[in-house]
Amino acid sequence: MLSDIWSYIAGQFTGMDFWDTIQTAGLILSFIYLWLEFRQKPLMWIISAVCSMIYASVYFHSKIYADMGFSCFNICLCVYGFIKWLASDRKESARQRSDASRREPGIVYRHFRAAEFLAVSGTAALIWAAIFCILRFLTDSPVPALDALTTMLNIVGTWVLAQKIIEVWGIWFLVNAVSIYIYCRRGLHLTTILLYGFYLGASVYGYIKWRRQGRCMYENC
Repeated sequence: MLSDIWSYIAGQFTGMDFWDTIQTAGLILSFIYLWLEFRQKPLMWIISAVCSMIYASVYFHSKIYADMGFSCFNICLCVYGFIKWLASDRKESARQRSDASRREPGIVYRHFRAAEFLAVSGTAALIWAAIFCILRFLTDSPVPALDALTTMLNIVGTWVLAQKIIEVWGIWFLVNAVSIYIYCRRGLHLTTILLYGFYLGASVYGYIKWRRQGRCMYENC
């Protein structure tokens, strides 16, 4: 049994083709992305855009069309997130300079407001339905419902992350759990599956880090 597992793992890293190689490159860049996300560094958005370019080609090759579409769309979202985080950082720096006696943590966050959560949930349901219909009737996607689910959650999650809403880590946890199942089923390279397994644990760590080391934007959090 152990020899079979070792043979499988070894086989994943011997005789790697082009697609295996770029997935490995995406794995390395994704670790850098996570490190920056934990620390709320705007450079995270640039690394995310590069990763999206890599995985868009991988998903197209594997016929995971909705994730491919999101990867392309995410490049635009990264521009939005980068600009928004830069503006937020400037505002936070100005606030700290106005009260030099206070030493605030670099990580700030907020929670969903009730009305905001309902609006986001309703929008998410519409996005999922639209993507599912496209995949079901216009493509040969073998997993249209789950592919639509992860794509919808990625779209919503990226917007939530740009607002620095801490519940984004729960969204990432669900995305990663479903993605692992899809990628195992579609036979993606082991590096990609391991990456999303790492993401799964990182989503828990990220929440704890923001919660413990960060500061809520509002007094009544």
